[in-house]
Amino acid sequence: MVTELSKSRVPVGVTGAGEWVYLAREGGWSSLAASSPVFLVTVLPQRAAFHSELRSRLVAVGLSPALADTFPIDSSVRLGLTWLTEFWQQAALDWLEREGGGEAFLPELEALVHTGGTPRIRHAARRLGRAARQQTRE
Repeated sequence: MVTELSKSRVPVGVTGAGEWVYLAREGGWSSLAASSPVFLVTVLPQRAAFHSELRSRLVAVGLSPALADTFPIDSSVRLGLTWLTEFWQQAALDWLEREGGGEAFLPELEALVHTGGTPRIRHAARRLGRAARQQTRE
């Protein structure tokens, strides 16, 4: 059974086992973590409001707000960092600057140092990559 949490263009829900899923075009529920559908990138501009809104939706349907911590946000960040447009690249960098966790994205950050759409993006990627490398050494 899936508890649907969004009525957006692509419905998202959570199974009884706590797996995050989305309604695929084929009509069945698919794992968000296993497939990283492109719409996940749209989470990034929501910033900190994303987790609080997700927690509220979970409580509203009788589920634990702790499930919000298991949402595959890493897939959203990775999509943003590898997207070809500056908007999504910057949104992913902003998320990492605010939330941390850049060490999980070192390859993507290192690539953005060279391929980022603007000097601001390239510099932020360099700064975050340097901080992430220091974190992994400590």
